[in-house]
Amino acid sequence: MLVIPEPETEGEPPTCGVQPGYYDAKQMLDLIEKHKADADAIQFIADMLETGDPENDGFAQMVRWHRQDPAELSWIVKICKK
Repeated sequence: MLVIPEPETEGEPPTCGVQPGYYDAKQMLDLIEKHKADADAIQFIADMLETGDPENDGFAQMVRWHRQDPAELSWIVKICKK
């Protein structure tokens, strides 16, 4: 589950254009695919995925590592949807 928080100040646009809400695994992958060309949005999504537990943060780190490579992000999404 991915949780994207509301902006801190009412009326502000969503952070990096990523809509606030709760995302299940499929929706999260669709979100990554949607924002794959925006490295800042991918960085934000990866930050929101991170739990602080190195054993569980591998996916967030991989997404962050490839944030500037839309083709690689598409490949990651494709592999994870199988």
